This record gives sequence, structure tokens and C-alpha cells, in this order.
Amino acid sequence: MLGKASPVTASYIEPFVGGAYVGIDRNRFTETGGVAGLSGASRFAEIPTLTAGVRAQTEVDLGLGAPVSLHGLVGYRRAFGDVVPTALLAFGTGPSFVTAGIPITRDALIASAGLDLRVSKAATIGVSYTGQVGSRAEDHAVKGTFTYRF
Repeated sequence: MLGKASPVTASYIEPFVGGAYVGIDRNRFTETGGVAGLSGASRFAEIPTLTAGVRAQTEVDLGLGAPVSLHGLVGYRRAFGDVVPTALLAFGTGPSFVTAGIPITRDALIASAGLDLRVSKAATIGVSYTGQVGSRAEDHAVKGTFTYRF
């Protein structure tokens, strides 16, 4: 991930560009169990991605006795390669068939937002949202955290 933070007091705005590569290598397999035994062909899938966006963070005083850290990110992710997972399967000696999984969205908007409250010198609690929205699928999550540094 490449990025350049631009500090503004206790805040920053940072544009970034990043890449990732996922390679999945599945070996051939054959179940035992007679005519109902499933067999599958070997398969290698490659899914490189590029992501670009901007992230920001600032601290604000909400009168809670400690500053609250607010952070967020918005970006665009492009997936390449084998975005439709498939498997070539067969039962026993029967004919082969192809199954397809849930496709990975080629173009997706990614976003996250959260806040962290320092409750002591060593402890922080936080809550955050992350999401990806594309034409084929959406993924949303909310996460709570407790961090203790010693």
C-alpha cells in the first residue's frame, strides 16, 4: 500500500493506492463410496486487485473526558482474473458438470468509518463499520473493539 499522509494538527488526510494478489490452488480429489463418490478436477485461480482511495483521521473533544478519534476511508477496488469461481465435478463414473460460486464484483466502492475512545492510558474501546458495494454483491460489517496496551 502506498500513501502519503498530510498532517493537519491532530488530523490527517491520506490518499493511497494498493494492490493484492490471491492465488488459489486446488488439487484433484476423489471421494470413496461407490457411485456417489464425488471427484473434482484440479484448478488454479488468480485474482489480483487494485485499490485507490483516501483515508482520514481526526481527534475531537466531545466532553467525555478524553478525545475521541474519528477515522474513515472511501475508495474504489478493481478485481481482475478469475472472478467467477468454478469447479469441474463428477459423481462416480457419471458425466462431469461445472458448478459456479458467487462471483466476485469486478468494480466495488469500499468504505469504512469508526470511532475510538481512550478510556485510560492503556485501554481503548471502539466501534467501526466496513462495507463493499458492487454490481454483483454487497458486504457490510460492524465491529466493536477493546484494546489494552501493556
